[in-house]
Amino acid sequence: MPAKTSPDQALERVTGRDITRNKRVILEKTYPKQLTLWQTYLPGDEDADDYSNTVELYDAIPKYFASKQRMAQLRKEGQFLTSLKRSFKHKGILYHVTIKPARIEEKNGTEREYYPSWREELVEEALKKLACDELNGVYLNNTAGVQFSLYELRKELKSRGHEIHFDDLLKSLRICREASIVLSSEDKDDFEISSPIFPVLVIRNRREWERNPKHTRCYVQFNPLITHSINKIAYRQFDYVKCMTFKRQLARWFHKRLSHNYVQASITGPSYSIKISTVVRDSALVNAFRMRDKMRYIDESLNELVGQGILHKYEKKISGGARGKIEDVLYTLHPDIDFVQQVKKANKRKKHLVETAQRTGFLSEEAVLAALYDQPAS
Repeated sequence: MPAKTSPDQALERVTGRDITRNKRVILEKTYPKQLTLWQTYLPGDEDADDYSNTVELYDAIPKYFASKQRMAQLRKEGQFLTSLKRSFKHKGILYHVTIKPARIEEKNGTEREYYPSWREELVEEALKKLACDELNGVYLNNTAGVQFSLYELRKELKSRGHEIHFDDLLKSLRICREASIVLSSEDKDDFEISSPIFPVLVIRNRREWERNPKHTRCYVQFNPLITHSINKIAYRQFDYVKCMTFKRQLARWFHKRLSHNYVQASITGPSYSIKISTVVRDSALVNAFRMRDKMRYIDESLNELVGQGILHKYEKKISGGARGKIEDVLYTLHPDIDFVQQVKKANKRKKHLVETAQRTGFLSEEAVLAALYDQPAS
């Protein structure tokens, strides 16, 4: 059935071919108010171009693999990977996630499977940033996505210090199209959702984008959890430019977690505490086996946050066991004044967006309260 649109929504059709299914698709484009809010920042904020949005629940899923070397070691016969099974907690709820690898045909015709890794993470973040531009962000068939050119995407990544060759960029897009996430929860309202990172990927044929890379448009449909979060305003602004400068995946994970969860950050207010066991479980990015090695890797990531003005300092409290064995470590993180200012801006913008949604009437009263206080709506 055609998508329903209100009088203030333009409607048109977009046609293309899903590259991984070789199937022609026809999608209806709309411009709902929810998408406009995703792209709206506080007027007069000189740093608004540096921001993007971190998404409730979806960005908490530990869906990226930390080591390509380890991935290569895990491949059976150099080709096949088993599904990854992980558990994590988000706002007190235990979730289980299964990441099914993407099967990609290589240039020599052989097939090889991949988990989404650091490169796919960067590509997805860059696309979410491009979707903050009203010329790129789009709803097709009532689902959030982004229109872009490969040149535009590559330029965005390069400007953030991550230059990726066209062939590798295409491979990353295909991995996000093929890699599937199955998410379930353990609470009174159990649910399960299964979807690729990018349910739809539309790319013109190679000759066309090689001939005109600046203007040949592509399309990615975001995971349905992103659409849900946009519709419910379950997202917060964060310093995307700074996040993309971090060398370590775990540093990016910490930055986004703090940006989304540490909403009361202040110089004189409460600090943010987290245990090594929680970091290992919720990020799935700490591959070391010995506790001292885990602690060293986390220290290196936190030092990046100190160097970039996210943290002023951090402290460690070691819990010891028999014979001096380290059982766990409690980290206490103290925010830098620059990060405190970012949190205040994000809080102010969130309140503005929710009040706008309430005024225009597309969120229920319950959803308004949930968005305002960063609580999950039923």
